[in-house]
Amino acid sequence: MPGPGFAALLARQAAIIGALTMREVHVRYGRKNIGFLWIVAEPFLFTFGVIAIRSLLPTGMESRGVPLVGFLMTGYTPFLLYRHMVGHSLHCIEQNQNVLYHRQVKFLDLFLGNYILETAGIILAFVFGCAIFIAAGALSLPKDPGLLLAGWLYAIWFSAGLALLLGALSPLSSLVEKLYNPLSYLSLPVSGAFYLVDWLPSSYGHLALWVPMVNYFEMIRGGFFGGAIEVHYDALYLTIVCLALTFGGLAMLRVTRKRFSIR
Repeated sequence: MPGPGFAALLARQAAIIGALTMREVHVRYGRKNIGFLWIVAEPFLFTFGVIAIRSLLPTGMESRGVPLVGFLMTGYTPFLLYRHMVGHSLHCIEQNQNVLYHRQVKFLDLFLGNYILETAGIILAFVFGCAIFIAAGALSLPKDPGLLLAGWLYAIWFSAGLALLLGALSPLSSLVEKLYNPLSYLSLPVSGAFYLVDWLPSSYGHLALWVPMVNYFEMIRGGFFGGAIEVHYDALYLTIVCLALTFGGLAMLRVTRKRFSIR
């Protein structure tokens, strides 16, 4: 008998990933109170808290042509995506190993379900937050939606690629988690979340663009603020880094699948 066609296989795979995503929602947020709405509320509350605290401090941000609220919204939410996606991937295999008894569920499906959940929560929090501040008159509409979307797509791709690589390595060595936790905090000052490359001296600006995250932060802010700021980024370099992380993560996942024993 002929096997199922490509469309049927794709539909089945989508159903598996969807079920894993909903399972992660129920495990992480439960079925009571507001439940899955915490996916949006949690990153939004984090971001709103940072904006509220930072707005109480003296700042020269407006003199640079950038509203403080918009600068923090376009900085903190992409960084939360990176932190959440990678952080939850470190234990993705161990915490979900019981569903691996089902033959249809693959290691990669576990990560894809997690990525969909994290991406949906952060993006909805960003859109919801921007809509509130735009309605309140604290923000203007994005000037270049295409560049803004491209920046977010790169942010998702980079975060997912790094999360896949570290998530595949984590079951093989506890050193991965021990190193990631301090390094993730140290990455905040250099990530581009709270500065623009144009504000740095020229020599430091060229060095900053070697940090992959800086490039997509510049794209997101360039898309949001348009000509009000000058942005610098290298899309080709960022694409190469994301491809390297993706293929490296997939290769490491094959190694982990052979060495990991389901308990």
